[in-house]
Amino acid sequence: MSLEEGCRTAVETCMGVKPEDKAVIIADKDSEKIAKKLKEKILEITPHVRYFNLDIYGERPISSYPDTMEKAATDATVTFWTAKSVEGELETVRMPFLKSAVFNGRHAHMVNINEEIVKTGLTGDYNKVEEFTNTMHSKVKKVDKIKIKSDAGTDLEAEVGKYKWIATTGILHEPGEWHNLPDGMVYTVPQSMRGKAVIDGTLGDYFDDVYSLKRIEESPLKISIKDGRPPRKESITCDDKEIERDIREYIGQAECSSYLGELGFGTNLYVDELIGSILVDEKAPGVHIAFGDPNQNMTMAGWTCKQHIDMVMQNCDVWLDGEKVMEDGDYLEKIL
Repeated sequence: MSLEEGCRTAVETCMGVKPEDKAVIIADKDSEKIAKKLKEKILEITPHVRYFNLDIYGERPISSYPDTMEKAATDATVTFWTAKSVEGELETVRMPFLKSAVFNGRHAHMVNINEEIVKTGLTGDYNKVEEFTNTMHSKVKKVDKIKIKSDAGTDLEAEVGKYKWIATTGILHEPGEWHNLPDGMVYTVPQSMRGKAVIDGTLGDYFDDVYSLKRIEESPLKISIKDGRPPRKESITCDDKEIERDIREYIGQAECSSYLGELGFGTNLYVDELIGSILVDEKAPGVHIAFGDPNQNMTMAGWTCKQHIDMVMQNCDVWLDGEKVMEDGDYLEKIL
């Protein structure tokens, strides 16, 4: 699929843009090509489009939320964020914009988007992504215990059910809805987890821009979790000491930074390989966990946190209440 077709999928299928919609796009120099292609597709449907380039507001990270951007987002009915993730902007711009965006409308969060992500993650039939995601959601929300293992050494047991399971399908047609695009996953906050997680896939937040997938595959991150408690710094190890140092520091920023904030399964069956971008890779069939913020408004978990880092584990086997549903990172035929 081409860039044009991927952007058309985002605008028409995922966001369901209509002639009466008022759209806002937030871009920067790194995402300009994609953002302008989104604008082009939107203009084929409605003339009401506002386009903002973050770079004109000064050196990044931007320290405050521009008033003109806030007003436009609050008035909009559909918004897209394509700009790059810059350390320090989560609280000053991105989260305030998100709150404005869902005030009257729906929002597609496409942070760090690039052409490869569009062509890889927006290539499929999102109506079918929605169908399978809802099938998985119906299954996992009845589960009490989950077991995850891999040949790399992952061996985890989790208790779930205390907090809500969330399905993100990539179909965002109702006011107040927002998700990342590309999309397709189900996730919750485990009430308890124990064992060892071997992170041999993509790291989230801004780390997928720092450490290549190949580098992580060659030096997986190993995290021990005991009785559901947060991992101590000394339980985080990696042969690549730079990765180990950075993750220790990230998880050690605050007490909540080391709380297990997510257990998720990618449900976008059209993503058949990892590309080193968390925006796509957590949606590929497989397993990921995250430390930090639990998306409290959705999961109903009892805390918030400034940090949130997703971590992908490759080629896992998964059992839901003893029933095997995934083998070597692929869903078994019986649930497809």
